[in-house]
Amino acid sequence: MTVVPELEFKSTLDGLDFKQPKRFVIVNPEDYRGKFPAVLKVSSEKITHKTELGAVVGEIKTIENFKEVFKTMKSKFPGETLYAEEMAKKGVEVIIGLIKDQQFGKLMLFGVGGFYSELIRDVTFKKVPIDRYDAEDLLDELKFGRLFDGYRGMKVNKEVLVDLLLKVSDFSAVNDFSQIDFNPVFLYEDGYLIIDAKLIL
Repeated sequence: MTVVPELEFKSTLDGLDFKQPKRFVIVNPEDYRGKFPAVLKVSSEKITHKTELGAVVGEIKTIENFKEVFKTMKSKFPGETLYAEEMAKKGVEVIIGLIKDQQFGKLMLFGVGGFYSELIRDVTFKKVPIDRYDAEDLLDELKFGRLFDGYRGMKVNKEVLVDLLLKVSDFSAVNDFSQIDFNPVFLYEDGYLIIDAKLIL
């Protein structure tokens, strides 16, 4: 199993026009040129679960705070690459994943994402490649599917979401992988942002 460093994978996604927060490689704290609040992350082939290891710190609100977090992370993860992103506004959180199953081949996973993804376990699967009908079916199959029609002020552009699922399906057709996770993906009324991306070969 080989974990591709997130920074490398995200750069690949940039080239394919997947939407992500603005990103900066950080060698010194002054390298950050984005807005606050910010998120500082470690990009490493050794780390698959950043949150549990303290390899991601969010809600950094000032440059002074940024310098403190940078110093701590540099000490905790010597030799690893650090990068920072502008902290995205919260949206409806989903997970979009791809797995390579020995029996069924390449499968797409779609479900409730973010911190609660493992707790709620509201996910569904389709064999890829998928068409538009399959993508719409993925939305309908979730117990929490009504979120995508608007709920308590939260609104999602379903057409953009369907297009994203099709785009991920197209990516799966021409790339090799063992597992891919986009979790969370923030969905908005006018679009989406991929917040975290993991590629395992």
